[in-house]
Amino acid sequence: MKRQILGLTALVVALTLTGCIFPFSVQKEDMGKAPGADELFKEAEARFNEKSYDKAIELYERLKSAHRDFDKIAEVYLRIADALYEKGENDKAVARYHQFMELFPAHKEIPRAKYNVAMSYFKQFRNVDLDNRIITGAAEAFKAIRDNPDAGEWAKKAGEKYDECQKRLAEKELNKAKTYVSMGRYASAKTAAKRVLDEYGKLGFDKQAEDLLKSLKGK
Repeated sequence: MKRQILGLTALVVALTLTGCIFPFSVQKEDMGKAPGADELFKEAEARFNEKSYDKAIELYERLKSAHRDFDKIAEVYLRIADALYEKGENDKAVARYHQFMELFPAHKEIPRAKYNVAMSYFKQFRNVDLDNRIITGAAEAFKAIRDNPDAGEWAKKAGEKYDECQKRLAEKELNKAKTYVSMGRYASAKTAAKRVLDEYGKLGFDKQAEDLLKSLKGK
């Protein structure tokens, strides 16, 4: 028995000295190797394109934490916001877009980030809401992009959305006026109808507002 142990020991020593390594040692070393930044980014992009947004976010976050000096780190921040936006998590997306814009204010994708922030507000709008704050905030955000000479293609898209916001605001004011009429609040109804004409004129609701005001004459 002692001779067998001594022989095995001698074999191990000999293999070590000649540079031979046991297979399980190689496997252990390979298993402990962390993926590189490029590999993580490629995998995250693949998951994003597959619309597996939760997995994509997980990979982008790992990349952001482990490779802060990655040459595409700005895109990593942006893609996290994009994934949240695509998931419909508007408030979280807005926060991440603002983080991206604060950290990389000169990035070429800033106009798109601003557009998506405005769209995040726009998506929260409901026709039944009497509170205009959400749609007004979206309109102001779209207007800022529309008027930015450096916004490129996003300026045109923002302009179209701004016009849509204005039409929705006009429609909301008209519906508000009609609601006030049904409640017998005629003074408030007149104010809302006049606002349609004064602030949202020539958007397709002028005649309805004028007819409503005529019907309230003397009330």
